[in-house]
Amino acid sequence: MAIIFNLDPLMKKFGYSSADLAKRIGITEANLSNIKNNKGFIKRETLDRLCKVLGCQPGDLMYYRENEKEKVIPLFLDYSGTTDHLLSGGAENVQLFFDSINELQTKSDCQIQCYMVTGSSYASANSKYKLLNELATNSGLPNLFMGAVAEYCGYLAGNTKQSLLSMDPRILEKRSEIGAIAERYNAWINDDVTSYFNIQFNDKISINGIERPLERADISRFEEDIAELMNNNQIGTSPYFDEYGKECDIKPIAHNKAKAVEMIVDILRKRYDVPLVIIGGDSQEEDLKMYTENKEKFNSIELPCVFMAPSNIGSLNKTDKNIIVGQWENAEGIIDCIQELCSRIKTREDGGIDYE
Repeated sequence: MAIIFNLDPLMKKFGYSSADLAKRIGITEANLSNIKNNKGFIKRETLDRLCKVLGCQPGDLMYYRENEKEKVIPLFLDYSGTTDHLLSGGAENVQLFFDSINELQTKSDCQIQCYMVTGSSYASANSKYKLLNELATNSGLPNLFMGAVAEYCGYLAGNTKQSLLSMDPRILEKRSEIGAIAERYNAWINDDVTSYFNIQFNDKISINGIERPLERADISRFEEDIAELMNNNQIGTSPYFDEYGKECDIKPIAHNKAKAVEMIVDILRKRYDVPLVIIGGDSQEEDLKMYTENKEKFNSIELPCVFMAPSNIGSLNKTDKNIIVGQWENAEGIIDCIQELCSRIKTREDGGIDYE
């Protein structure tokens, strides 16, 4: 079910082009296009101005349509490489990225939802996610950045933390012992961060009553203690000691970025009509697997999957038309890939998407 905006008849009646009407009500033509195509949201003051300019009531601008799924294309962006390049180009390039997203939404007649996929935990990705989400909202795309996705298949959507998998019982049953080990390192289990155990370390550690700064070697020793405790080669640790935080995740080794993409898509397909999946990342094996390990699964359900890649991807792109290559070493490369994707998309009468 959905509220559908129906501006075209009124625009035709009064002889307004999209550019004319956007100027009269004080928004960009891209934002007006989003309203006409039922993407994003409309501010109350914008609705007020539409009614005033078109001489109508709110009910004349929209109608209710039942039992129709919204069309959504998920765009998975590698957190460390892709979004870093995007932000490194500065505000102007970020805005060009948003413009290319608007173009893609118009061409595909779908809402684009971006998910930042990271090999690190929420704490590492959250600040960048919040920044991009704020920039997108200010550019009229409040529903573009949907969350930060961790490889262990947890994700942060908006301000709501959601787990895609229940706690692994082999880890859960060791909670008290893991907590005791963490306490020895002046650390604690942060239940608000991940669907698995995320250990947060303080900046200082106390050994035999002597306090000193926490070192990377301390986290390494913590990992060794956890490995001895778990005694299970299917469960491992992922430490982080960087500008975003000092922490260590305890998780099943089998969980990776490719699995996270698969699970998010499964959830989205229950909520939306998903005609295409887009994945963006560098040519490192882990990022490429987000595409290669899911392509056959998605094809089996007639769901096209596209990978946007840097120029150093190698020979793989020569044999796979669903890999778009760009100069990924700079922000413009991401935008070029999206624009190339726009040129290849063809919408079908049944609402599906063909990719040439």
